[in-house]
Amino acid sequence: MSVLSVQAAGRRFADRVLFSDVSFNLAHGDRAGLIGPNGTGKSTLLRIVVGLDAPDSGSVALARGTRVGFLQQELLVDVDGTVEAHARGAATHLAELEQALRTMEHELASGDPELLERYADAQHHFEHAGGYDFEATLGRVLSGLGLDPLRDREVRTLSGGERTRLGLARLLLDDPDLLLLDEPTNHLDIAALEWLEKFLVEQDFTLLTSSHDRWFLDKVTSRTLSFEPAGQGSKVIEYRGGYSQYARQRADRDAALSKAASRQQEQIAKTEEYIDRFRAGQRSKQSRGRAKQLSRLERIDAPLQNAQHGWTLDAAHLAGATVLETTPLSVGHGERVVVRTPPLRVERGARIGVVGANGAGKTTLVRTLVGQLPALDGYVSSAPTARVAFLAQAQAELTGDETVLDALRDTTGLSEPDARGLLARFLFRGDDVFRSVGVLSGGERSRLALARLSAREANLLVLDEPTNHLDLAAREQLERVLEEYEGTMVAVSHDRYFIDKLASEIWDVADARLLRYEGGWTNFEKARDEGRPLPDPTFTVQLPGGPAPARVDKKPAVTAPRRTSSPKAAPEPPAKSGRRTASKVRKVEGVRALEARIAAMELQLAQMSKKLDDVAQAGNFMETRQLGTEHAELERSLRTLYEEWSASAGPAESEP
Repeated sequence: MSVLSVQAAGRRFADRVLFSDVSFNLAHGDRAGLIGPNGTGKSTLLRIVVGLDAPDSGSVALARGTRVGFLQQELLVDVDGTVEAHARGAATHLAELEQALRTMEHELASGDPELLERYADAQHHFEHAGGYDFEATLGRVLSGLGLDPLRDREVRTLSGGERTRLGLARLLLDDPDLLLLDEPTNHLDIAALEWLEKFLVEQDFTLLTSSHDRWFLDKVTSRTLSFEPAGQGSKVIEYRGGYSQYARQRADRDAALSKAASRQQEQIAKTEEYIDRFRAGQRSKQSRGRAKQLSRLERIDAPLQNAQHGWTLDAAHLAGATVLETTPLSVGHGERVVVRTPPLRVERGARIGVVGANGAGKTTLVRTLVGQLPALDGYVSSAPTARVAFLAQAQAELTGDETVLDALRDTTGLSEPDARGLLARFLFRGDDVFRSVGVLSGGERSRLALARLSAREANLLVLDEPTNHLDLAAREQLERVLEEYEGTMVAVSHDRYFIDKLASEIWDVADARLLRYEGGWTNFEKARDEGRPLPDPTFTVQLPGGPAPARVDKKPAVTAPRRTSSPKAAPEPPAKSGRRTASKVRKVEGVRALEARIAAMELQLAQMSKKLDDVAQAGNFMETRQLGTEHAELERSLRTLYEEWSASAGPAESEP
């Protein structure tokens, strides 16, 4: 039985056609994905189906009595009460169903066949909605969506992401006949995504969802409705299967249409040539006949292509096989440790995906690796020729009144013609380059950030949620560019499709620790479930004074002044002997341990000076300034150690 029927629906805004002639049906149990570029009308179509908007043409019909649940991208703005109270509101529908069952039970003795059928339907609905085990279902949903610790929080105090998760929880508990979801995977970490996929499949919802999460679409949908350009506006083409099957079918369809359109154009050209040649003379009758045939010919339109980015990423030469290497690290903020890691090594050409729950410390970890945060314990070593480009998740610097053109030129030093040429490859053309960065959409800010990234010629890309705000076409373009990139990549991402396609190694951050796994997401899932992480790498560089394995930071800054008389290094340095920017000195026991710590830090300063020379010669002012700050902090820490050594070393402990 058809639950939803959409026939020839169209919608326009002012003189712009958003979409036209959209037709499809959903039967009970169907699960369809709605995909297409940003701005093509996916959210508008969902609002039309639920009745919040009306189509300008065509019709939308729901089966009688259909209960529709709709998850919007913005919701629960003015809701009172606690998280648990709002979630329990779903039980109101169950109470009404239960009362209806009790009323019908008193009349069942009449034997009315229609009454018996209605009672059976109501009882099935009550059971399907969890009426007999609502408490268990409530706990399962709140826990699965990460809301269990927030039960007593007021809804008004929740963040936007938390409100979205609560709205989704309430929707699932309401058990509607037709579930409409607009970007349901936004604000969900991977654990919540996996839970939601399983729940949707188990509950057998009739589902229509708009999403850019290709892994999610593959897991929960069996049909794909694709918004595709068609003259003015868009139309919807239906494909069998989830996203991966859609992608193959569309590629085949586009190739076949392009080939057929090309052949038809060749035939039309030959026919037009014949008509012009024999318009007069003995063959004029045949010429007029062919002209009539040509006028009645149904033209085959080649598939229209969405606007494509035209950019590439070049990598500067890297000497050596290792880009980054660390001791065991403790990373966090202030005194609070968020993640402890084993020794880490990033080899040249590696593609590392960093995954984990929201708040697990993934961003804190990568900011520590690139030097934006000091490690609380341990330190990071980078190759002398490493050139790092960091794409932050929020692009917080892209705000204010600065123009798109100036935002690019200020960070790259490009001339105006070169900057405009680069921006055009990222779809900023004409007057777009003079728009204020403060009014850009999330996707436009991402494109601008990627444009600035492409000018760096970095050999190590560190990307924090690079696919956020990008539609499917932009995500696929980014993946193609990164596949061709010859440098090294470390990417924090919830996009499992992106990780599976690009990653050669995964770092899983959970329970304040990091485990490493080989391969992409598919291999990671199996190895994680079987408990088969990779072993920790071993150190390759030793500090002077003994065989204890360690590495020193090669991040340079200005030349370090050395003290006139240095203490003699002890033969065995401590195992955790430093940090990237030692803003605070860790206490060590004994004069010999202090001497070893001082020797290690002096070596670190010398190597930082060497790298500073390389960076200064390359003309990288921003990195030179950052390294100068790091050196100043390290020098202050070294002076503190000198003072501690002077106070601790006495005649009784002096060397003979």
